[in-house]
Amino acid sequence: MKEPLVSIIILNWNGKKWLQQLLPSLKKITYKPLEVIVVNNGSTDDSAEYIKKSHSYIKILELKKNVGYAGGNNRGVKSATGKYILLMNNDTLVTNDFVAPLVKAMEKDNTIGMLQPQIRSLIDRDALDSVGSYLTSTGFLYHYGYLKSYKGEKYQKQMPVYSIKGACFIMRKNDYMRLGGFDEDFICYVEETDFCHRVWLSGKKVFYFPDSYMYHYGGGDMRVMTKDDLTMLRSFRNRIWSYCKNLSILELIKILPVHILFCEVFILFALLTGKVRHSFGAQMGILACIPLLPKIIKKRKIIQQQIRKVEDKDILPFIFRNPRISYYIYLFSSLKGFKD
Repeated sequence: MKEPLVSIIILNWNGKKWLQQLLPSLKKITYKPLEVIVVNNGSTDDSAEYIKKSHSYIKILELKKNVGYAGGNNRGVKSATGKYILLMNNDTLVTNDFVAPLVKAMEKDNTIGMLQPQIRSLIDRDALDSVGSYLTSTGFLYHYGYLKSYKGEKYQKQMPVYSIKGACFIMRKNDYMRLGGFDEDFICYVEETDFCHRVWLSGKKVFYFPDSYMYHYGGGDMRVMTKDDLTMLRSFRNRIWSYCKNLSILELIKILPVHILFCEVFILFALLTGKVRHSFGAQMGILACIPLLPKIIKKRKIIQQQIRKVEDKDILPFIFRNPRISYYIYLFSSLKGFKD
């Protein structure tokens, strides 16, 4: 029986140095048939010239301007012709046989809407970059397994997660399109979590799948998540936006006030420790939600009326996990010392 076509979509912005590492590894993938698309997201370097010269089999989707992670991937998926779309960051490295197990698992179980392989760190190849994340009662995500040894027994099991990491995941193209893809108003940050929430609401599941693994440079320290005020603004704004769109009224009443309280604690902590720009960015992110309320309500109505097929009580056992309180101390410094 002929295997289904998989479209690998790589988002690139001035990332020639990363493509020089990733693209040769893609050539060694044993799974066929494959379609590889590089979305050149407003790049001004010579990424496109490098691809044309050294990897002519790759399709290039040229975008005149950078439309963000969400917009770039949405355009890449729209141009893909495969049954499955496999989205990857450009700062990744793949193993020869990582695609086949993912496709096999998806073909076997139609209730799986999204699948993430085990993502290991390119900085420390013994460490996990992502298993996936869980929703907590504080609204901050529990990044399960982050920076822990991939050899740990608990990380060798397939498990449902609230959210995958956008560095690498596979899903059916028709599911992606049916659920609307990434929310382009997010631009970047939290968009994969928002999308995963919609996958769960649609009645399908999101899984971590350790039978397949690859590498991502991004794994190193949570401090890269708080490097500037714009990052903080988008992260804090988009997280609140996502909950307002996707949670039931009951769960929203439970989680949102606690989340905002924890946000304000973080803002105060950042201010007291001299991280004024972080503090300012986070506060602006919270305040930015207020003028966006009409748009949030409109999007919420579409999700709750057209996408939601299951109640929160039916999915919370799979997506909700509270870590110990010490997790929140580690979260904004380094999670390496925290034990799951």
